[in-house]
Amino acid sequence: MVQGLVDVSPDEVALLLESGYLYLEMQKPREAEEIFSGVASLVPTSEVPLICLGNLHFSQGRYERALRFHRDALKRNPDSALAHAHVGEALLFLKRRPEAKTALERAVALDGDGDAAEFARCLLDAMAAEVV
Repeated sequence: MVQGLVDVSPDEVALLLESGYLYLEMQKPREAEEIFSGVASLVPTSEVPLICLGNLHFSQGRYERALRFHRDALKRNPDSALAHAHVGEALLFLKRRPEAKTALERAVALDGDGDAAEFARCLLDAMAAEVV
């Protein structure tokens, strides 16, 4: 169970977040934001819904707002490799390359061979190739 306002199973949290991403895919960002915000309130100890909110804003080109949500996710879990990777991504698109590199390297250090580290490595490679 995920402890929050009420105990919720991890499967239920995942299902709610997936429904938010479905709304995003259906070009309904307002509905997606409502779901992600609701889940963030429902499970205030989890960084994941805040990462989802950051991804929503990133997908709309609102990089500063995305960065704010990803940094809020780090306040909930300072060792979240995924949040560090997304902080780095937002910083990269804000042209704040030194800060982006630091965040991405932190994600790699935290996650080793995991998915978040792989995402961060791809962004570091794109930086090195000056693609972004």
